[in-house]
Amino acid sequence: MNFEPLLSGPVHPVIAEVARYFRTLAPGDALPRRHAFRPSHVRHALGYIFLVDVLAGDYRWDLVGEKVGILFGTNRQDSLLSTLPPDLRNLLKPMYDGVVASRAFHYCRGRYTWPDRSVPIERLLVPMTDDQGRVASIFGVTIPTLPLDDFVIVFTGNGAAGFEVDEAITGAATACEPA
Repeated sequence: MNFEPLLSGPVHPVIAEVARYFRTLAPGDALPRRHAFRPSHVRHALGYIFLVDVLAGDYRWDLVGEKVGILFGTNRQDSLLSTLPPDLRNLLKPMYDGVVASRAFHYCRGRYTWPDRSVPIERLLVPMTDDQGRVASIFGVTIPTLPLDDFVIVFTGNGAAGFEVDEAITGAATACEPA
C-alpha cells in the first residue's frame, strides 16, 4: 500500500510508524490482509487502535484500544455501528463506507466535537482484505494531539458528537487482488 502521500508530510510519529508497518504488509499498491496484521508490531499505537469488521450493511468493532475507549467515554468493542446513537452512527458510517468503497487509506487531522468540548486528533483508517481480496476489516488509529487527562475524560462522549476536518489525505484506490 502506497503511503507516500501521507509520509511525505508532517504526521504524528505513531501514525507514521503504523503506515510504515502496513507498507511492509502490502508493498506497492496491494491491500494488507487482515490475517497478516499483528497488533504487537505497532506497540506504540496499541492504546489508540481499533479494528472494525465489515459486515453486510453494518460494521462491528472487533478490538478497541484503551485510549480510544477513553476518548469516546466507553469501550465500543463488540458493538454494531447500527446500535449507536444516530448522531455518532451518521458521523462514522460515511467514513467507513468511504474506506471500503475506495479500497484506500484515509488520513485526517481534525477534531471530534461535543457540546462545549473538542479534542484535536489525527486519524488513519486502513482497509484490510480477506483471502479473496474483499475488504473485510478496517484498521483505525486515532491519536489525540493533547493528553487524555481526567478533564478530557469527563467531557468527551457527552452529548451529540461531531467531527471537523482540517486536512485530509486519501490514498490511491487499489486493485482487487489480495497481497
